[in-house]
Amino acid sequence: MTASKAGNAAVVGDGTIDGRGGSPLVSSVPNDRALLKRPDGAAMSWWDIGWKANGVLSQSQNNPRLIQINNGRNFTLYRVTLQNAPKSRRAERRRRLHGVGREDLYADGRVRSDDELSRHAVQHAHREEHRRHRSREFRADHEQPRQPGKLTGDASNIVIAYTSIRTGDDNMAIKGGTAPVNGRTYNVTVAHSHFYVGHGMSIGSVSSGADNGVANADVTPVGGVYPSVSNVNVYQLSINGADNGLRIKSDWSRGGLVSNIRYTNVCIRTSDPTPALASDALTFFPYYSPTTSAGLHPNFQGIALDGVRIVNASGYTFQGFNSASPVLLAAGWSARTTGVPNPPVANLLLISLNNVVADAAPLSLKGADTQFAIGPGGTSLPSQVGSGVSVTLAAAANVAPVDCSQAFAPFPGK
Repeated sequence: MTASKAGNAAVVGDGTIDGRGGSPLVSSVPNDRALLKRPDGAAMSWWDIGWKANGVLSQSQNNPRLIQINNGRNFTLYRVTLQNAPKSRRAERRRRLHGVGREDLYADGRVRSDDELSRHAVQHAHREEHRRHRSREFRADHEQPRQPGKLTGDASNIVIAYTSIRTGDDNMAIKGGTAPVNGRTYNVTVAHSHFYVGHGMSIGSVSSGADNGVANADVTPVGGVYPSVSNVNVYQLSINGADNGLRIKSDWSRGGLVSNIRYTNVCIRTSDPTPALASDALTFFPYYSPTTSAGLHPNFQGIALDGVRIVNASGYTFQGFNSASPVLLAAGWSARTTGVPNPPVANLLLISLNNVVADAAPLSLKGADTQFAIGPGGTSLPSQVGSGVSVTLAAAANVAPVDCSQAFAPFPGK
């Protein structure tokens, strides 16, 4: 389903839009040889084809998205269940709702990825690859530069509320553009929602779109720099069973300024860590993936957590970007022709913690190049950890932790 240059449009339930991404593909042609087969002779699904193309052959497969909104205004998605989108991109990613250059989006509903793949898979390795299919449920970003004479614009004025989301990748990913010529993403509200299995509430990894610094009355520059992602307000959110809670991620191939991000009244219960996958309740990480430098350095500022509770043992990462970081000496990172900045670039993570409580001791805690501001509600997390970390403390006050006793509701219909 595609909405292109549409204004005042809506998809309204009740009902379900099922992309049948895991169902065997069919043809009206008897014994159609164009249908690719699994080892057991059954027809492949969209997810099978995407897995084989991306994960096995290192090629690309253009599966359809479930809903695509391009250059629209005042679009509403209300009381609709979205499930099993066919889309596969890069390493087996499925997306439900995707938009480029859209304004005024309201979404209310349920998103699910049932991933009933094991009954179709015929070998253990195949099943494991399917479990690693990564789906992004809601994504706001810019993948294409603006084109003169066309209705494009920033991704802005977005409300996503009263949703229940479970998936195999980010439950929600708020992105900026892939390059400074792209538009910005701003004025996003995520409220009264429940996230389940997935990679949590994410911003990034793409965060470099700034429309080449063109002035915008709705976007406030920070130190003369226009942010790629700004004015994001997340409140009344529960995250139950995801391997990440609140996450901002990027790297020097696609980074930029992310500012004025606020999380309020959030309850987090991460999944149990495994030998292959750790769980991080809070992770702010500018070295997301080993890449070649494009000189686009992540910069996370004005990040505020006010009333966040983590009820189980989990990991925590607080790191600003530093081009002299030992991380960038690891395999896979390359400065190439861009070169390593001299003098080094150090964009400190500027983050405030107020009434941020962990009920259990951290499983891991990483910190570097960060300025913590601890509010009167305090935090139970250690903040003096790692190199280049500083802390300012407000006068302590007696503030009760967020009540999470009723936060973790079951997924609707289950």
